[in-house]
Amino acid sequence: MLVVLPNAFGDAANNMAIDAALLETIPPESALFRHYGWTEPALTFGYSQHYEEVRENAPDGVSLCRRATGGGIVDHRNDWTYTLVLSADLKAAKGTSTSLYHTIHASIATALENQSLPTQLAPCPRKCADVPAKTDGPDQCFIQPVMNDVLTKDGRKIAGAAMKRTRKGLLIQGSIDRAALPETLDFSPFQNDLIANLAQSLELRLNQPEDLRPFFNSELIEQEKQKFSSAEWTRRR
Repeated sequence: MLVVLPNAFGDAANNMAIDAALLETIPPESALFRHYGWTEPALTFGYSQHYEEVRENAPDGVSLCRRATGGGIVDHRNDWTYTLVLSADLKAAKGTSTSLYHTIHASIATALENQSLPTQLAPCPRKCADVPAKTDGPDQCFIQPVMNDVLTKDGRKIAGAAMKRTRKGLLIQGSIDRAALPETLDFSPFQNDLIANLAQSLELRLNQPEDLRPFFNSELIEQEKQKFSSAEWTRRR
């Protein structure tokens, strides 16, 4: 089943903590989707990236937080952020990361096209129009597209994502660049279309329990928040 969690706002550590806790406690045969915003200017970066390189390339006045997922730098000052968590026993979680990445981004592309915004999926970075060559600095999500990222027809990156796989399941953290989209785009029907597309593409049945509190382990979320806000975690590499 696919459960949609309430839209929420939080600081970087809190947003990352909730995602990590959801992955750790997801019930069997379940998928969770949530969209969240940011209460502070924030930048997240991939688990394997080097903190000093990120800090040197970060704009002033933003909070830096290392994600549990991979990928590059994501600037959250003007993005639409979502998370999808899949329990390990789901068919959708057992395929390759490449196939799942394609499926999720095809669902995003279809939702955008429903609002008359044509898109394309990147075949590979070197084939994307006007994509800058790799620089000496850290990877930056909306500057360096990878295969199956969502692009505008002229090659500007719209959406990317990063993943983490554990024995419990699969965590996908995705970001959509608002600056690449028309200001008139209505994100409410977009979210509804995206969720419907994901349910169909991943062969999941939409189910909305009346009580969503069992999905949120407050004690574990607090523990994870302490981790994600710590210098030890942020500067571990």
